[in-house]
Amino acid sequence: MTQKILNDHIESTPETAGGKPRIAGHRITVQNIVIWHERMGRSADEIAADYDV
Repeated sequence: MTQKILNDHIESTPETAGGKPRIAGHRITVQNIVIWHERMGRSADEIAADYDV
C-alpha cells in the first residue's frame, strides 16, 4: 500500500476512495467536504461534529 501524506490532516491511498485525497484516518474525501460546504451550506464545524473529525 502506497500512502501519500499531503499534510497532517489529508492523505491519499490508491486502495481507499479511489485514491482521492481524504481526511486522514477516515474515508471522507475532500471532495465530499467541499460539496457539503458549498452546495449544502454546512460549516466546517458542523461537518467535523457530524463525522467525528
